[in-house]
Amino acid sequence: MIIGVAGLLVLDLLVLPWFSFGATITVGSTTLSIGGSASGVDAPDAWLGVLALMASAFLLADLATERLSPHTRLPTVAGDRITGRYAIACSIAGLLAFKFVLHLGRFGELALGFWTAVLLVAALVALTRRARIAATATAPAPPRPGQRAHKPQTPGTETSPEAGSTL
Repeated sequence: MIIGVAGLLVLDLLVLPWFSFGATITVGSTTLSIGGSASGVDAPDAWLGVLALMASAFLLADLATERLSPHTRLPTVAGDRITGRYAIACSIAGLLAFKFVLHLGRFGELALGFWTAVLLVAALVALTRRARIAATATAPAPPRPGQRAHKPQTPGTETSPEAGSTL
């Protein structure tokens, strides 16, 4: 599911129109209309769209590496790749939110691609967060420093006291 949402976000950034603009010039009885659209990686503020595109592509590459080559060791954030994916999704959301803030004065120029990206980024953050919570809920808690790890007991067996301990 995360792969599909990230892939759609890449297509949204590259293909769908994010900004629509137009002008009409009238000279006498002749009217000339000029208009166009720009994608998420086009100006204005193309660098934010390009960084979001690169982060989305990196997220896709990380997921593909995990699925196609599970034994490959990659650098991690906070000890696991799932947290890294969540951090990447949040950074994508931050980049696109900043791009939105820079265009508050031209709110009417925002087109379908921008609004689709808002939904896709929200879904991406929600899915990576849900995957992160599910992974931490199933993982056993590591022992605290100075505390021994408890071994699971099999039913019907008792542990003997350690040598030198008193009851």
